[in-house]
Amino acid sequence: MHVARPASLVLFAALLAAANVAQETVAPEVVTAQTRADDAEMARLKAPGKVLFTDGFDAQESFRNYFEVQGRDDGRARIVGEDHAHSGKGALQLTATDNDGGSRGAAAMLWLGEQGHDVVHLRYYIRYADDYDQGNLHHTGGSLSGVAGGNKWFGMGTAGKRPNGDDHFSTRVEGWRDWQRVAAPGFLHCYTYWMEMRRDRDGNFWGNMLAPKDEAKRVVPKRGEWQCVELRVQNNRVGERDGELAVWLDGELYLHCKGIRWRKHDAVRIKRVGLLCYVHEARRDNTVWYDDVVVSTGYIGPLESR
Repeated sequence: MHVARPASLVLFAALLAAANVAQETVAPEVVTAQTRADDAEMARLKAPGKVLFTDGFDAQESFRNYFEVQGRDDGRARIVGEDHAHSGKGALQLTATDNDGGSRGAAAMLWLGEQGHDVVHLRYYIRYADDYDQGNLHHTGGSLSGVAGGNKWFGMGTAGKRPNGDDHFSTRVEGWRDWQRVAAPGFLHCYTYWMEMRRDRDGNFWGNMLAPKDEAKRVVPKRGEWQCVELRVQNNRVGERDGELAVWLDGELYLHCKGIRWRKHDAVRIKRVGLLCYVHEARRDNTVWYDDVVVSTGYIGPLESR
């Protein structure tokens, strides 16, 4: 039997739905051009901080730094010699091996401690193999994640779900081929999950892509060449939408976003770093190398400028 709902209840439901939609579609403001033109703002973003971690992958002992190394047992994650290094004696090699079209990947995951930080910079050098070609979808690049509590794996494996704001958030610098309209490995953007992310057309919450507005300024990394990437995340003050995201490529500001509400609880702080190579439909081997990784509370910059 159909029971008519009171008009007040119908109105409340409509208002609640409208509020949910508004929350889902709060997009960060891309302010890269304005920041580049503002010396004071550039100086603020590039203020030095305290170095929290470094790794040049010069010895097998480097693996001890990471709470999880996916693919080490079968060679998808390896520390290789100076022939593959950007500097020093070695580099981290990650391979998403052929899996007959199934997903495949490798990763090294670093924990920054349960206390965490509200501003973190991740600087690394990455080189894609000469023949790197993920087809369409992949998650290859360096990531920063905010986590509540001390569970190092918290928030991992939650693709398609929007964070609540009191649990976790994440962002990763990776390439997007736009269904192969862009050359491999695709133009760089930040694949990002946070509490006010946009809902996808299928009803799920897949990572939102934050990228330069001007398509002509979107960078496609050159395969076979080292590139310096620096990712910066600044947490918002609880109750404010004043979080930030920035990326530098080879020391040049590539992306700066403001107005991000990463969290609604101050327990969510930046605690996890990831170095990944993951392909959704692995039909061939795809390899990347990482080297000269630094994590800091302030700007790091390329090796040549230090």
